[in-house]
Amino acid sequence: MSPPKPRRTLNKPAKEGKLQKLSNEDMSQKFSDGLKITPRKSRTSKSGAVCSYGISEQERNEDEEKYAKHLVKNYTHQDISELLDFAQPATTASQDAAELETGFISNLMERILAGEKLPTKIGLDSRLLVQFAREIGKWTNGGSSRKFEKPLYKHFTNFALFVAQCLKSKAASKNSDIARLILPAERTDYKPDDSNDSRRIDVGLAVRGTDASVKCVSLGCYADMLCIAEAKKNRALDKDALAQLFMYSVNMYMRQPNRRYLWGLTICADEVYACLMLNDGFFVSPAMRISELAGRKMLISWLVRWSMCPEDRLGYDPTMRRVPVHSNTDGGSSYNGKVDDRMYTIDCYDDKSQEITTYITKRTITSADDMLGRHTRCFVATRYSGSGTDSSATEFVIKDAWSPAKHPPLEDPRDEIRLLRKIHDTFEDDTPDHIYPNMLVGGHVRLDQKDMSTIDTTDAIFNAAGVDRIDPPSDPDTKSAWKHQPLRAHRRIVMSPVGHSIKLVQNEAELIIVLVEAMQCYSSVLGRCGVLHRDISANNILVVRDGEDTIPRGLLIDFDFAIKVDTQERSARPARSGTMPYMSIANILNLDTPRTALDDWESLLYVVCWLATVGITSNHRVPDTELGKKPIKNWRIGSPEEIADAKRNHVDSARNFRSNIVSRFCAQYKLLPRFAKALHKALFGNGNCPGAHLDDVDDEESSDDDSDSDDKPTEGSNDPLVKRSAHVDAILADLEKVLDNFKSKALAAL
Repeated sequence: MSPPKPRRTLNKPAKEGKLQKLSNEDMSQKFSDGLKITPRKSRTSKSGAVCSYGISEQERNEDEEKYAKHLVKNYTHQDISELLDFAQPATTASQDAAELETGFISNLMERILAGEKLPTKIGLDSRLLVQFAREIGKWTNGGSSRKFEKPLYKHFTNFALFVAQCLKSKAASKNSDIARLILPAERTDYKPDDSNDSRRIDVGLAVRGTDASVKCVSLGCYADMLCIAEAKKNRALDKDALAQLFMYSVNMYMRQPNRRYLWGLTICADEVYACLMLNDGFFVSPAMRISELAGRKMLISWLVRWSMCPEDRLGYDPTMRRVPVHSNTDGGSSYNGKVDDRMYTIDCYDDKSQEITTYITKRTITSADDMLGRHTRCFVATRYSGSGTDSSATEFVIKDAWSPAKHPPLEDPRDEIRLLRKIHDTFEDDTPDHIYPNMLVGGHVRLDQKDMSTIDTTDAIFNAAGVDRIDPPSDPDTKSAWKHQPLRAHRRIVMSPVGHSIKLVQNEAELIIVLVEAMQCYSSVLGRCGVLHRDISANNILVVRDGEDTIPRGLLIDFDFAIKVDTQERSARPARSGTMPYMSIANILNLDTPRTALDDWESLLYVVCWLATVGITSNHRVPDTELGKKPIKNWRIGSPEEIADAKRNHVDSARNFRSNIVSRFCAQYKLLPRFAKALHKALFGNGNCPGAHLDDVDDEESSDDDSDSDDKPTEGSNDPLVKRSAHVDAILADLEKVLDNFKSKALAAL
């Protein structure tokens, strides 16, 4: 008897040289009228995320370095001559003043570099300027390659101080357009105090008031930086400098929730580049060669414009204002190691009422942790009365994100605000038994630009520079220009109740209760509101407690990937969305089959498996070295095809699922293995579409000379993941029974 033939899958090996990145935040997808272009590599999570367990610091650092190089190669546009316009002062008069200041400072620098003695009547401290120019002169004469990069730190620092000294003398004059001074940090080549890793930045720049002393400032934290300057010893290392800039700058997004976008500088021997970092692309200026007058003048121009432009053109959000807690003598702030100590007042505009409510944050729940994507931040906050926080005041959750949008943003059907308002209106008069995200305020962030209120979008950023953004080409093979950027809208939502990380459940029974309630909310929202969530993950299910010793409840959040669907058909067209490692197989492969509730229920199964494997509390946590040996690790790292293949193999049969996954759960869990097996049976044990692998294709049929087949299995009736779309209702009924059964068991266990 011959052995059975192996079952075949649709998965093809990933093409060499292509990198797939499916970020835990939103996979950094590019959107253009429904088109989603996803880069080519799965990457690890930031430290602290549930799906980051099992990753060593070295592995994470290596991954971040690869990812940074990927960003340089695939998302960076160089030699953008219009880049300076993004930092222009707001009015024509201010722009003219910036030109005059640039010319004056450039002329003064050239005179000193030429050895000319300055007259005392110019009103400047000539001694200081000559001292600064001495270091600048070493820079201009150093050539295109250096033996060491460290002297460059001092050269650049003195250049910045020279410009600041000149601007300070003018700032005191009446009607001055100079808004701030840009000053370098007193330390160089250092690890910021609020860093999560051991990496060291070269030079940090800070914003100070025009009354500040012109000197290097105490700048210990990413939270206080305007931007970072990364240096390399020769011109040929410009891409390495950019990669380092990206690796370090993400920390500013994490520590500065009021940053809309970031600036940065790279210094490669005698060449300097300015870099603008947006949600979907990075733009680099032409080289500013310090050995040439034009290059020196251009760098002066950048520092002058950063000193004179509105704060929103520095990348700050003027509707989110930092509340000073501790101050240093030079105008900076001290830091005690906790991001939560940094409070902000936030203006929240409601699109429907057209009113603004101001809140003050109490702590940060979620920080932006990627250079690309939505840059989602979440805070616990109370209403702001003008006198700080009130410990007894009602708490709310504020979500702030740059979501993919269609034009005009207010009419975008994918808008999370519209979907949450639908949920609110549906449940307001007929409240369900479960809790749900109740939106109180929802609107687009608005900026005051050119004497008018403007919705904060990618277009607003480009328009402020006098540049027209262009939608990316629909053909993925068409090369994009730098202006081809997806439209994103800056949205802000205020919700209740306040939830906490799922990591705070105390035992497996509580976890099951929380997951069951979150999925009951999921089913109500889909059935009554016609909203398909499409991103079930450990990050999007929160724990809510009414009291310390009460039974927890589960709250489903983050409807940023959700879409409106027909309440009868309850399916959506194929589109990849979600969070690794919880995405369904069909979602990962973007199979040509409708997305249904079963994709989200499959994600729930993966959430259960992941938490049961890594440990649901710190007392149960599996050591990273052990987790790295378990098959489930293959749900996280690799190409989409590799991850999907691993999942197909693991869930194809009850035996595979038990031996590869369930048997690796933490030994102390008794309910979770049974819960996982019951969910698996309902999802993959239906008699009409069992398993997860393709059925065998008849060899004779596939080798028929008259057939047009190329002997490759097709996405059709032989794939159970495609076939199950015809049996959604029956499978959902089985899943609902599993929930009811195990909620009763979990309650009894408590």
